[in-house]
Amino acid sequence: MKKFLSFLFFILISTSIFAQVDSLLPFNSEWPETYVETNLSKEQLKQVCKDFSVDKVTPENGDCYRVRLCIGSKEYGRFLSLGYPFTIVSGSKASVKMAHTYQQLVSAWDRYPTYSTYLATMDTFQSKHPDICHIETILENTAANHKILVAHISNDLQNRGNKPAFFYTSTMHGDEVTGYYLMLRLIDYLLSNYDSDPQVQNIVNNVDLWICPLENPDGTYRNHNDSLNESPYSTRHNYTDDDLNRSYPIAGQNNNNTNYPAEVQAMMEFGAQHHFTMSANLHGGAEVFNYPWDTWESMDKLHADDSWWNHIGHNFANTCHSQNYWYFQDMYGGVTEGGDWYTITGSRQDYFTYFQNCREVTLEVSSDKVVSSRNLYKYWNYTRKALLDYIEESLNGFRGIVTDTITGLPVEAKVFVNNHDRDNSHVFSLLPDGNYHRPIKGGTYSVTYTAEGYLPKTVNVTVTDGQCTVQDIKLVPEYMDIAVQEAPAFVIYPNPTHGFLYVTSMVRPPKQFDFQMFDIHGKIIHQTKVEAGTSTMDISELPAGTYAIRIMDNHQVIYQTKIVKQ
Repeated sequence: MKKFLSFLFFILISTSIFAQVDSLLPFNSEWPETYVETNLSKEQLKQVCKDFSVDKVTPENGDCYRVRLCIGSKEYGRFLSLGYPFTIVSGSKASVKMAHTYQQLVSAWDRYPTYSTYLATMDTFQSKHPDICHIETILENTAANHKILVAHISNDLQNRGNKPAFFYTSTMHGDEVTGYYLMLRLIDYLLSNYDSDPQVQNIVNNVDLWICPLENPDGTYRNHNDSLNESPYSTRHNYTDDDLNRSYPIAGQNNNNTNYPAEVQAMMEFGAQHHFTMSANLHGGAEVFNYPWDTWESMDKLHADDSWWNHIGHNFANTCHSQNYWYFQDMYGGVTEGGDWYTITGSRQDYFTYFQNCREVTLEVSSDKVVSSRNLYKYWNYTRKALLDYIEESLNGFRGIVTDTITGLPVEAKVFVNNHDRDNSHVFSLLPDGNYHRPIKGGTYSVTYTAEGYLPKTVNVTVTDGQCTVQDIKLVPEYMDIAVQEAPAFVIYPNPTHGFLYVTSMVRPPKQFDFQMFDIHGKIIHQTKVEAGTSTMDISELPAGTYAIRIMDNHQVIYQTKIVKQ
């Protein structure tokens, strides 16, 4: 009877609490989500992380964690069914001033932009600095008719060339807006100081830089395009009630889902298009450098470059500490492996790192999701140097260009660090330039370069922290004999010539190739076959001038050069 009465009492109390909460949380278009806090064991936390949007985890005594969750209307009933005691977290509404014009925003940098001001600001960045800034659109129309924009900053906006590509984004959780402000200010700083600041010049001249200040505009401007603040005025979720940082393909799994939120799908396609070397997404609610993996604890699966992550993470945190020692100190010094904080699946960090051979980090830049306007400048002062230094990290490690040893043309190759790389931590050289960029902790490594149709090549590379080692590679086509890998494939002489041209094939074993000669208009004026040994051609009847020569193997160019007829 005692057990029955106790159970009945629990049911009555629970029903009373849930009814009270239900009346406090009228989930509707104006209040689509709420934050709650509960105390959980580690096993309970692991389960909750799989099913709900965990926002923050703070270790308590023993096997107990204080957990803050964001519960959307779709999840409310399911969360209540777990029976965990909880309290509602009512965000203290920050004192926010809004900028209604570009000039109002940049005059003192003490406001957040309205949505129309954001659009105008991005447009002004481009119009004032057209030589080094171009605004592109990642997603034209979200569900609530907003745009996701990105600023492309480079001294050559048309060609990436031999540069690492770096990507900053912020506010995929729409109510975490400190990073939104920081990214707008970072764009302005880079553009305004290009002519005077050597560090800015180094970045703009040597890094292909992309900055997306607002990844979830539907959440940020959920209540109104002219205002933002703590949830539910701005919401963590997007307009369709999706947590964007739980909606990416899951690392280590075969993901057959094709129904991703529009913001996620657009970002996946954008990343695949640009092949970023490094990237970072900015959040709020904590102050910590959170590196891969989110999906696994470090005791279960370390990232291959865990030592590098630790190194650059502490560089970032220490730079912040130099501005304010008490800032950026969460998780024992401001650095954590994501899963060691708490595990989640479907994060953008793990997607970019695992599926796109990038290196992405999550930067939690303010304990308050919305910093009061009067304090915004402090966070810029705390983070400016660290944000700039972090971009320059993409220039370190080892890098180079991979080419065909016969033609000199660029090759798309896999760059694999032996006895080190795993879980897609390798990188690739990229066309059209054949360049690759491999950030890595200082040390000496055995590196193998492979490409379809080529013989693999392994070299030793020594890297120093904070510096760049250049390692260009020439790959040999499979049909070339190993003994003459480094020899030129063909020798064409004399050059210049008055009448006769001699073509000597150095290819082993011998085979036949197609020889073509073009005039300056691209018209073929002579073609024949060349074989082992030396072929002689009489071009005495050709007018004086410059001619292009191509040698083809099975319709593929394997050698090209120019000769001058006098």
